[in-house]
Amino acid sequence: MNCPTCNKEMRDGYLFTSKDGAFSFADEVPGVFHNAKHAPGFVKITSIESGHRVHVRAHICEDCKTVLFTYGDKE
Repeated sequence: MNCPTCNKEMRDGYLFTSKDGAFSFADEVPGVFHNAKHAPGFVKITSIESGHRVHVRAHICEDCKTVLFTYGDKE
């Protein structure tokens, strides 16, 4: 896959968490005492996987610092 930013070849791999956390997306990062599911624009990217590193298949371009991934059931 070619990078959409610089058009160089991207390397395949995985984007993963360092602990048993999960990835989410929102318009802004909610505070630690707020339920993230209520943040404006919240999208669940991954579920928490107790005892496993949470991960998604991804592509990285280290030249322009771009990471691409598809979330959900596609992998």
